[in-house]
Amino acid sequence: MIRGTYCDKKQQTFHSITDLNELSQCKDNDDIFLWVDLQDPTKEELAKLGVEFQLHPLALEDATHEHQRPKIEEYDNFYFVVFYAAHLEAETGELDLREIDIFLSKHYLLTVHEKPIEDLKEIQLRWTRNAQQLHWGTGILLYSFLDTLVDGYFPVVDALVDQTEDIENQFYIRRGQLRERDTALKLLTLRKRFLALRRVVTPQRDILNVLTDHDSPIFDERINVYFRDIYDHIARLADTVDLYRDQLSSTMDANLTLASNELNKVMRTMTAASIILMVDALVPGIYGMNFENMPELKWEYGYFAVLFLMLGLTIGLVVVFRRLRWF
Repeated sequence: MIRGTYCDKKQQTFHSITDLNELSQCKDNDDIFLWVDLQDPTKEELAKLGVEFQLHPLALEDATHEHQRPKIEEYDNFYFVVFYAAHLEAETGELDLREIDIFLSKHYLLTVHEKPIEDLKEIQLRWTRNAQQLHWGTGILLYSFLDTLVDGYFPVVDALVDQTEDIENQFYIRRGQLRERDTALKLLTLRKRFLALRRVVTPQRDILNVLTDHDSPIFDERINVYFRDIYDHIARLADTVDLYRDQLSSTMDANLTLASNELNKVMRTMTAASIILMVDALVPGIYGMNFENMPELKWEYGYFAVLFLMLGLTIGLVVVFRRLRWF
């Protein structure tokens, strides 16, 4: 699906484009800013776009294949940026990272993505609200784009942080009532999600660092301060992701330690019970030997004496093990 929008900088009016053939009239016009969004494009559409905008084949190849690492590359007449949008699935809580490829030149902004990006509506609204800033160049469009995508990470990270803290609170307050296997699975799932976030947030921070310190004829110098603002946001996100990733590792280690301690307690209890039963079995075992000269066998109170002996040994061993904290 192809959606195009162009803005007349002089009149500050916006118009829609639905046909790639209309792009030729807009792409080299100094009075027009053009944004073309392609969702799940065919190879033919990308090839036509590449010819129309003189895009480098390597950049087009990266846009064709998903799961690219976030990066920024500078070509002769445009920049190529790979960025990711993030959100959590409402029903399953799964982390969904969606790649979006950006081609940016002095007159146009091209975006390519396979899956729908919910943030695009907000980006378009910001573009229309800030039409008076368009004379700064397409850099202001890239700023609006990246700022909206980065802001979308905060509710995702906050939700994961809340889940982490909730599990940790239950883990330390009610650890005796929690199922250790379920707790370990939840911790592993959360750590996996933080690792997935880290794999995209860290290189995206590097992208913003490049944009902040990079002088380009495409960008107005006034844009740098805006890119620095996004850099501060994503740096804070990266720090939070690293913090809770390490915290989850520590919590998993603590969970394993407590599980090991609980297992040791069970083993001590079973060992103590085995010793008690073994000692109690020793007494009747002695009197079960086939010897004729065993006076206690003919004693009137021999049976009760043996029972009391076994009971006394049991009580004595229980007291000893209680003092050793084996029970």
